[in-house]
Amino acid sequence: MIEISQDTSQTARSMPLHPFGGDTPTTNLDLILALLIAFGLPWLTLGVLHWTGGALTSLFIYYVVCGVLLYRWRLGSLDYDRPTRWPWAMFLLGVLLAGAITFRNWNAFADAGAPWWGIWLTAVIWGGFNAALEQFSWLYVLLAWRNRWSAGWQQKLGLIIGSFLLLTLVTLIHIIFWAEVLPEARQTSATWLTVPLNTLLTLSYVVMYFQARSFWPTFLVHFLVDLQIVILARYSIVPYL
Repeated sequence: MIEISQDTSQTARSMPLHPFGGDTPTTNLDLILALLIAFGLPWLTLGVLHWTGGALTSLFIYYVVCGVLLYRWRLGSLDYDRPTRWPWAMFLLGVLLAGAITFRNWNAFADAGAPWWGIWLTAVIWGGFNAALEQFSWLYVLLAWRNRWSAGWQQKLGLIIGSFLLLTLVTLIHIIFWAEVLPEARQTSATWLTVPLNTLLTLSYVVMYFQARSFWPTFLVHFLVDLQIVILARYSIVPYL
């Protein structure tokens, strides 16, 4: 009896605290919400940015309403539990991609000339929040379609559509919204690397998420990518809020 109790206790301790969002079945409502977010959220954040004259409300909509709250409501978790395993190969690939993006951006940003405290606040606070929260909406639009069907051609089609919506949202939110807030990189001899590097980086985020069954590895790589923008451009987001 003692051995059984100990085994049960150990099993309970090894189980995750919350369900994994990547396994959560979705409904037709999620299909509609994913379409609205992928094609509508970038324009909504831009409209609110122009209407309010600052990015703070748009960031709240992006990070919290269409990120944390929607993900938790529809998938039942936030997926920041301890990773079931660390995806070392994909994590190292993500770090290498972050380094390659830094190389692409070297001397590509005009010096924003922000004060040191603005750079520090942007690097630590915005960089941390963005790296932790931005991928909630990204992964949601993928999972909404990927998890709708459990087998057959519908599952394959759902994965294809979800992947398309993920890349669409990532592309549109950067072209439409972030282009109004973040520093713009000038054309350089390495500009052609932008699209392939960022596409591979986005896909690495997804693979790390599924391999770790957690957002933590994705967060760390994403934070490095955000950090290089702030440092290279000497940029502060504070005036844009």
